[in-house]
Amino acid sequence: EFRSPAPPALKNPKSALQEWALGQGRALPRYTVLGSKGPDHAPTFTVEVAVDGLEPLTAEGRSRQDAEKAAASAMLKREGVV
Repeated sequence: EFRSPAPPALKNPKSALQEWALGQGRALPRYTVLGSKGPDHAPTFTVEVAVDGLEPLTAEGRSRQDAEKAAASAMLKREGVV
């Protein structure tokens, strides 16, 4: 089985999770910022991703976008997609 060096799912995990969720007949993933901590110039954001019918998952990142990507990536891995 051929594997590309960087699967598109890892380059753009939010798109990959969206496509996977729709392919499963589920609603689009929902991202919720649960909070941020640390100094204003270097905050760490905590984001939860929820897909209908699955256990929500949280992740952290240096920006809201990074945290959302980390959460999407973690869900794809947990669900065995990547």
